[in-house]
Order: sequence, then structure tokens, then C-alpha cells
Amino acid sequence: MTSPGIIAAACRAFTADFPGQVAGISEPLGDAGWQVKWQDGLESRFPDGELCIDLPEDPAGRTVLLWQSVTGDHAEPDVAIMSLLATARCYREHGAGRIVAVLPHLAYARHDRHVPGQRRPVMAALLAGLAAAAGITDIVTLASGAQDLLARLFTGTGTRLTFLPVHELHLDILAPLMEAGSVLVAPDRGAADHVGMLAAALGVPVLVADKRRTGPEQVAVTLRCQEDLRGLRHAVIVDDLITSAATVENVAWAIRDQAVDPRIDVVATHLRLTPGGAERLTRLCRQRTLHSIHTTDSAGRAVVLGGLTTRPAIPRMAQALAAWLADDTSAVQPERRTLA
Repeated sequence: MTSPGIIAAACRAFTADFPGQVAGISEPLGDAGWQVKWQDGLESRFPDGELCIDLPEDPAGRTVLLWQSVTGDHAEPDVAIMSLLATARCYREHGAGRIVAVLPHLAYARHDRHVPGQRRPVMAALLAGLAAAAGITDIVTLASGAQDLLARLFTGTGTRLTFLPVHELHLDILAPLMEAGSVLVAPDRGAADHVGMLAAALGVPVLVADKRRTGPEQVAVTLRCQEDLRGLRHAVIVDDLITSAATVENVAWAIRDQAVDPRIDVVATHLRLTPGGAERLTRLCRQRTLHSIHTTDSAGRAVVLGGLTTRPAIPRMAQALAAWLADDTSAVQPERRTLA
């Protein structure tokens, strides 16, 4: 007896932030042998303005991959999250099996702990509880730092948090940038292992920075290096998330303090800039402190900056998701089709 197939569903904010992504999602899943039915246009409003979710067919027993953008241009995070929760709850109440929320970038990921002197909720923990209440069995997102701490907040809630690897995505971006004498730079100790693996794959050295946060958008940075860097000609800072760009700026200046006019590029998974962050990156590129910035569109925001190159995240994410579904023994295995 075969299991029911997968439903791949898109919330309205995802469709707006990532237009034309049906093929980019369906093809990698289909190539991996999964039978997929695509659904969107599920959301509307009641006459009084309240959210209405309406499913086009019975989802009983099926695994649902529910794609949503919760950090993009077309909906505030809280509105997008409510849409996600309502849609998941609708699938749950109408008999869906496993419900996997697929989020390119996780909202409230930086709200993962209490900060001394502040009286604020741990919003990542609240999101975990709400996801479980809505019937979401898994949240799958691109890695974005503090993975272990964030995953622990979901432990015991009934919703599991899984981070898809960004190793291949970063290699796609980094490989064309490499030249003789290139060095990768980890902006803090937390990034050291990942950047070290990238450096090993590319056959280049790695530097690690020590970062100490001194304020909401202020950091102090020193480079851990016993070698003379005066001959360094090219450095690539590899980060997971850029918001205020304070870390990028301070790491760049730490490199320039020791090297003679190096070319400095930046590679980041997520670009979710504050107004101050946009101004800072613009200034750094205009001053030639930075040569170029390379990122993905995972945050769902259209950013226009001189020196910025943006790569689509969804195709690589769909490939990683297909592999995760195949490897995850806790999954309700959907029906496979024979490939021609």
C-alpha cells in the first residue's frame, strides 16, 4: 500500500516575495522522485477583514510542505506568521498528515534568549509554541546562526526546528570569487567551523575574528592571527546574517589595520538590513572599504545597493529539502513515482 502524495502549498506572502517559484520548488522534488501537488491562492478575507483560509481539496493523510515568507517586503512578520498558522491549522483540522512549514528565513531568530536588564519575551519560544498549537510538525529553514539554542526552544513543543545546510549555496557564491592568495574570514567564533569547512573545500586559508557586542548595533572586533598579513591582497568575509552591518564594518577595518589595501568581498546567507545597515553598506562600498557584497534573496526583500549581487535561494533550498525528506526517518513517506 502506497502512502499519499505531497502537497506543496504557498501562502500569499511567499507568492508575492518569491514570484514564479513553482518550477524551482516542484522540479527538485520531482527529480528526487516525489509526487507533488501544488496549491496556492488559499487566503482571502471575510467581509469584516478577518483572515479566511479555504482548501481546494481534501488533504487527508497527506504530507504538506507549507511555504511562507515571514521576513519579506509584502507582509509584516506578524501578519505573515498569522497567515502561516491559520493555513497550517486548516490543513490539520481537515486531516493532513505531517505539516512542514518551509521558511527561507526565520523571523524572531535573534530573539532567542533573555537579555540582562531587559523585560522582553523570548519571541522565538513564543513562535515555537504557536507553531505547535497550529499543528505544524516541523519548521524547516536555512541556517542562520544560533541553531542549537533555537532548536532547544522548540524541544518538547511538538514542533521540530530543522536548519537546512548552506554549505553548497555558499560554495556556489564563493567559487567564482576565489583567486591566488584569497583568504576566507569568519566574523566570529560561532562561524569558525562552517567557514573553515568552506575554506578546506576551496583550498584557501581561513582567519577567525573575535567579536564582542558593545551595544544594539555596536561591536568590537579583533583578528586572531599570528601571521604577518601585510601581503594579504584578497579577503572574503563569510557571514550568516547582515542587519546593521556593524560586524561587517568592524571586521573589514580589522583586516585593513593589518593588510595593505586589500580587496574585501562579503558573502552572506541572509540580508535583512536596518536603515542604518543599508546606509553603512552603501558608505563602505562608496569608500571602497568593501569591493562587493554577495547574498541570497532568502529574506524576501528587494535590496538595491551598489556592489550588491543577489542569488536565488529557493532552488537550492528545494534541493536540500528533497534530500532531507528522503533521509528523515520520522517522515510520513509520501508516494514516489517512477522516473522516466
